[in-house]
Amino acid sequence: MISDTGSVAAIVPAAGAGRRVGGPGSKLFVALRGRPLLAHALRALQASACVRWIVPVVRAAERARVQALIARYGITKAVAPCLGGPSRAESVARGLAALPAAARWVLIHDGARPCLSPRLVDAAVRAARRQGAVACGLPAALTVKAVDARGEVRLTLDREHLWLVQTPQVFRRDWLTEAFARADGRLERFPDDAAVVESAGYAVRMIPGDPLNLKVTTKDDLLFAEAVLASANGRGMR
Repeated sequence: MISDTGSVAAIVPAAGAGRRVGGPGSKLFVALRGRPLLAHALRALQASACVRWIVPVVRAAERARVQALIARYGITKAVAPCLGGPSRAESVARGLAALPAAARWVLIHDGARPCLSPRLVDAAVRAARRQGAVACGLPAALTVKAVDARGEVRLTLDREHLWLVQTPQVFRRDWLTEAFARADGRLERFPDDAAVVESAGYAVRMIPGDPLNLKVTTKDDLLFAEAVLASANGRGMR
C-alpha cells in the first residue's frame, strides 16, 4: 500500500494539434474502443490509488470539449482544465502553476499515451518517493546511430547505456518548480520534463516502462493502440 496517497497531482499535457494522425480535429478525440483517445489516459490515472488530482492542459478551442469528456467518463479527480502554451514544456509549466497547494509530488503523463496501466503509475510514484525524480522508459534494443542532414552516419552510440523515454515521469514538486523557474525563457530547448529537472542539478532515475505504453503520433500508432486496448479488455489484464 502506497503511503501519503493524497499528495500526488497528475499533469496531462494535451494541448498539441496532433495533425499527423489525420482527420479534421485533434487526435485526442479520435475514438479508440468506443472512447476518445484522451479518455483512456485519464481513466488510467483515475484508477490509480496514488493519484489524487488530475490537471488536464488543453487548447483553448477544446477546453469545453475536454470538460464534457471529464464529466461523461467520471474523471472525478480532474480539476478544471487549464490552457496550454505554445510548446509542450510551456503547457507543463502552466499545469504546474495550476496545481492544488497540497500536492507535493507531480506526475506528468502525455495525453496521447492511451495504453497507460494504473500499475505503471503506482510503480513510478513508489520509485519517485525513494529517489525524488523518476522517468519510465525502455532500454534500447537496437543499435542507434547519429546521422547528419544528408543521412551520413556521424556517430554510433553504445546502446548499453541508452533508454527510450516514456511517461509517466514523477518528481518532487519543489524540485520541479525550481527547475522550471531556472529554465524559464528557454523551455523549448528541453526534450522532456526529466531534462528540465536534470538541468537544475537533480538526479533522475530511470525505471522500466511498458512496451505497450506507446505515444500515438500516426495512423499506424492508432491501429496498434486499438489492438493493445482490445487485448487488455478481452483478457482482463495488460
